[in-house]
Amino acid sequence: MKKFLIPMLLGALLPVMSVRADDSPLAEQMEIIDDAYKALRRTDNAAEGAKLAVEAQNAVLKAATMTPEFIEAGGHPEGKAKAMVSYKKQMAHLFVIFCDIEGAFLAEELDKVQDFVMALKDSKKQGHNEFMEDE
Repeated sequence: MKKFLIPMLLGALLPVMSVRADDSPLAEQMEIIDDAYKALRRTDNAAEGAKLAVEAQNAVLKAATMTPEFIEAGGHPEGKAKAMVSYKKQMAHLFVIFCDIEGAFLAEELDKVQDFVMALKDSKKQGHNEFMEDE
């Protein structure tokens, strides 16, 4: 009986255990943004880079309409309303950087691309410091 009970319990619990906080719609958009960021650091192909920048822009626009869990849970010291304004401004800044990257790729100004990618890195660090709970 135990031989059958343990696999059945594991089978029943596995789907529940795989649902994590980072499976949220916001986390999905942030993963798209992060994947684009990583790929942009390595590419020197103008068409590919411009495409990656547009994909990231679309994810940023979707993510900007969502509320980070940290803010929703009341973890931001300024309160939810003010924190959301700050979050949306940060996302708008991120969108502009991805637009700058797209423009630099289209103009084939690869040296500028890397400067903008560095700006992405700084923006990512700032956003995560402000809108994510320390783990």
